[in-house]
Amino acid sequence: GGGDQNVSADLTNARLDIPWAGWSKGAGVPANVTFVMTKSGDTTTLSDFDLDGKSFSVDGSIVLVNGALSSARFSKVTLNRGDDVAVSVKRSGKGYAVDISGNALDARSLIKQFTSDVDTATKTTGSDAISVSADVDQLTGFHDEQLSNLKLDYSAAGSRVNGLKVSATASSGAAISISNTTGAGQRSLNMQSADAGAILRFLNIYEHMEGGTITLALAGPSEGSLRGKVDTSNFFVVNEPKLASIVSTTPAGDNRSLNQAVKGKLDTSRVKFERGYAEIDKGSGYLKLANGVLRGPRIGTTFQGTLYDQNNNMDMTGTFMPVYGLNRIFGELPIVGALLGNGRDRGLIGVTYRLKGNANKPLLDINPLSVIAPGIFRSIFEYR
Repeated sequence: GGGDQNVSADLTNARLDIPWAGWSKGAGVPANVTFVMTKSGDTTTLSDFDLDGKSFSVDGSIVLVNGALSSARFSKVTLNRGDDVAVSVKRSGKGYAVDISGNALDARSLIKQFTSDVDTATKTTGSDAISVSADVDQLTGFHDEQLSNLKLDYSAAGSRVNGLKVSATASSGAAISISNTTGAGQRSLNMQSADAGAILRFLNIYEHMEGGTITLALAGPSEGSLRGKVDTSNFFVVNEPKLASIVSTTPAGDNRSLNQAVKGKLDTSRVKFERGYAEIDKGSGYLKLANGVLRGPRIGTTFQGTLYDQNNNMDMTGTFMPVYGLNRIFGELPIVGALLGNGRDRGLIGVTYRLKGNANKPLLDINPLSVIAPGIFRSIFEYR
């Protein structure tokens, strides 16, 4: 039969989930919904749809066919404070096409969903195919970082991300592009930005980097781990506690820290690096790095190991040394200069270190100060 029916419901005790948006409302969180329901044959229309909670609201209309969602148009969607977007959803084949456009969107729950671990994050979207296209003026990420002019195209089938293409501008004006392409059982993930610090803060990957350019290129079988490399240049590392610890810790069996050995010349509050590089192996729940190098006018370091594993444990080792011009011999080590001969690797003092334990709070273990082997020194400075 026809006729309109005014419906109003208290959804406080209900749990609401929008898995692909990384959003949910728990039971006990106050919410109300009102709409006008009109039935015509197997089609049910919910017009003047208004879902309201303390920090979220959705206004629009929904069309159901045989009880399943056929289409929806929401003129204003606020899932997080500050959101201001319009969303339309259309049934397309066995899946849905979602279109998002508007002024502002808080992307943090989305980012969490995808960077926690792509494998687990996308499992929650069910088996339906989904394609999302977005055009948003202002996107808020982590660490108060904002991107503007976001254009995004995303498609997935069940737990598999088929395509992702993102372009945006950092607040510094630098361009950012991210793409994930699949085909013939292979997958590749690429990211480029002329403001490395901004994109790493936005994605909540690393907060102590400032500026710099970054290129990330990973590839692998669509169901397996991704391998590739990340390359950064001309950036600063700011207030990094691990850097400060490596420099100021007195190793067991030694009577001075690295900074004392070089007479306090290492200020780690803002360190310039000309180059950063690492080979990456990213699989389900783990991230491994190999042949890592950081090179700057004052500090050089190598690193390798597991950044985090399935149990969120870290096991990284590396060497770390202050560098004051390639040929400068530390006044304290003339004999070493003589021993190493006249190569460019004369008299470099440094430490080898290990970071092990919980990835959020690893324990730092430093070996006594020693002369760094020429080969390691070379690997830092000859790397191009």
